[in-house]
Amino acid sequence: MKTSLLSQSVGSDRLYHQINQVLQSSAGWNSCGVIIAHSRLLRAIELQDLETRLKMEDLNLMVLSTYEADEELLTLLLPGQSLSFTHYLAITVKAFLQDAGFLSGSLAVASFPESSQLTKEALGDFKALTEEAGRMNHEIAIYSGQPVGAAAPSIVMVEPNGDLQDFLHMRLGHQGYDVHPAQDGLEGLRLIEAVKPNLVLTELMLPALDGYQLIHRVSQSEQAPDCQVVVMTDLGVEQDVYKCFELGVADIIRKPFSPVELEARLRRLLA
Repeated sequence: MKTSLLSQSVGSDRLYHQINQVLQSSAGWNSCGVIIAHSRLLRAIELQDLETRLKMEDLNLMVLSTYEADEELLTLLLPGQSLSFTHYLAITVKAFLQDAGFLSGSLAVASFPESSQLTKEALGDFKALTEEAGRMNHEIAIYSGQPVGAAAPSIVMVEPNGDLQDFLHMRLGHQGYDVHPAQDGLEGLRLIEAVKPNLVLTELMLPALDGYQLIHRVSQSEQAPDCQVVVMTDLGVEQDVYKCFELGVADIIRKPFSPVELEARLRRLLA
C-alpha cells in the first residue's frame, strides 16, 4: 500500500473516533460540525489564534482542532453545531487562512449525523471532496452524504413565492441536490419533462396549472416513471390531504415548516 493511502486511512480512522467520542459524550451533543481545509504548516500558535477568532462568533463555541502535517490538512470539530452554522464558520476559517497565507487548497464542511450517518466510508467521501475540488480551488464544498462522483438527486421545485423559492433553492443546493425551480405549474411541467427528476416538490395553489393537475400529469407521465411527489402547502382541509394521497403523493409538508424537517423527509425519500 502506498504511504499516502495509508496516511489517509489512518487520518480517517482518527477522525471517525474523534467525532464518535463527541456524539457519545455525556454532554449530550446530538451533532458534530466538521471543517477540513488544505493548509500549509500550522503551528500551535496559529491554531490557537484561529480558535480564538472562531469563538468571537459565539462565546460558548467549543472548537477541537488538529493538523495533520503529512496531509497538510486542518480539521476542526464543532460539537453540537448544525451544518448551516458550520458552513458559516467555514467562511471565517477560509478568510483567516487566506489572510495569513496558509490556505493551500479547498475546504469542506459537514455535520454528523445531519449530513450523513457517521461511518468510515462517509468520512472517506467527505475528505475526498477537497481533492475533487482541486488544490488550487479555494471554494467551500458541502458534504450531503453523496459519494464523490455520484450524480446528485434532482428536484423540480414548483413554488410561486419568490422569497421561499430562493431560500429553498439555496438551502437544498447546499445539501447537494440539483434543484430546478419553477413559479407556476406549466413551467414546472416543462422542467419535469426536460429534467426527468427524482422528486417534485410542489405547492398546491399554483398559477397556470394547479398542483392537483400537476400531480396527476406526473403520475401519468412516461418521462419520469420513478419520480416521487412531495406537496408543501398551507391548506389544512382533510379533503385536500386525502385527495393528494389518492393522487399518489409520497409526502405532505404543511406550511410553515422547519427546513430541517423538510430536508430529513427528502433525505428519507431519496435514500
